[in-house]
Amino acid sequence: LKQLGPEHPSVAGSYNNIGSVHDKKGDYDKALEHHQKALAIKLKKLGADHPHVAISYGNIGKVHLKKAEYDNALEHFKKSLAIKLKQLGPEHPSVAISYGNMAYVYKDKKDLAKAKGYWEKAYEILLKKLGPNHPYTKDTKAQLDALKE
Repeated sequence: LKQLGPEHPSVAGSYNNIGSVHDKKGDYDKALEHHQKALAIKLKKLGADHPHVAISYGNIGKVHLKKAEYDNALEHFKKSLAIKLKQLGPEHPSVAISYGNMAYVYKDKKDLAKAKGYWEKAYEILLKKLGPNHPYTKDTKAQLDALKE
C-alpha cells in the first residue's frame, strides 16, 4: 500500500491472498471483505472483462457457497463464467471450473439434474483439454459417478 498505492493491481492480489487465508480459516465474512476489495481494484484498474476479475467473482462465489448463500454464489459464478467465455473461449479449462462451481451450488440445493448438467459440461471440456488422468478431470468424473449411485 505504501509503495504502490491503494489501487494498484498488486494490492488487489494481496487482498485476494488475505481473503483466501480467511476462507481457509472459516472466517467467511472477512474473506468476503478482502475478496470484494480485490474485486473493486481489479474492476477499476483492469476493466470488467479482465480474466482476473473473473477470478475474483469466482472467489466471492466460493465463499457464498460455503455460507450456503446459493443465490449469491450463483450470481458471482455466472459473472465469472461470462467473462471466461468471452475472454478465454468455451473450451478453456477455466470455463470448466466455473461449470463445476455452479454444479456444486445445485448439488447443495438438491437440484441434482442441474448439477449433473454442469458437471457433464465441465467433464467434456476437461477430458478434451486436460485428459482423463488430470486431477480436475478425475474429480469431475467422480462427482458424476456419485450422482449415479
